[in-house]
Amino acid sequence: MQGLAQEIAVNSVVESFSSDHLRLKLPPELKGLSNQTIEQEILQAIQSKLGVSYRLELVGQTQLDVETPNQARVRQLEEHRQHAIGEIRQCDMVKKLHQAFGAELVESSVRKIED
Repeated sequence: MQGLAQEIAVNSVVESFSSDHLRLKLPPELKGLSNQTIEQEILQAIQSKLGVSYRLELVGQTQLDVETPNQARVRQLEEHRQHAIGEIRQCDMVKKLHQAFGAELVESSVRKIED
């Protein structure tokens, strides 16, 4: 699954599911972008991963009650970034640079380097 179908999937939450029916809630702006092809691509990806045949229903919802997978990922990245900033601030070399030259950490520049 790629592109728009993946974006819709990671920005949705499961509202309900049964043995043959999966209902996903997503923000209305994404529901407006979905179409039969996108829904079929999401359904095929789900069936491929789970090995089960589902009927898929995408429902627009003005406010989601829980985090979407994408929101959880963004939150976790920010938590890790804040942890890294704390560790950098505690580093002896950083403290010495601050004392000797008044150096300041530019927090917005701290980001994870992808493997």
